[in-house]
Amino acid sequence: MFANQEDRENEVIKTLCCIKTMVSWNAEKVGRICRERCGGGTYLLVNRVGLGIGGAHSGMTAEGDNSVLMQKVVKDILAHTQEGLHILPPVSEATKAHLAVTDDITEFVALKNLIYLKEAIEI
Repeated sequence: MFANQEDRENEVIKTLCCIKTMVSWNAEKVGRICRERCGGGTYLLVNRVGLGIGGAHSGMTAEGDNSVLMQKVVKDILAHTQEGLHILPPVSEATKAHLAVTDDITEFVALKNLIYLKEAIEI
């Protein structure tokens, strides 16, 4: 996607917005859990967890608040779907039938198809 961006600018922007929000939300959660489990010692200079919490907080608010960015992505996906710019991954009826009766949904193909199906249903 990043090597050949011609005619995919909208997709690249949506992807980067999602990556930025997911990384900073995860960093905040990791820092918060470390602080909760280790107590006040996490703010000591040798532990550096306090720096991670500060970095995560600035990541969540810099260049646009994460919640606002994700709302922008959803708005763009809906608009681009109507304009034909957002292509929904195909999920065939046979795939849906297979998902309904499979015993193991932890395999990669099943998980991928479930994500594609969820996206199509939600849009």
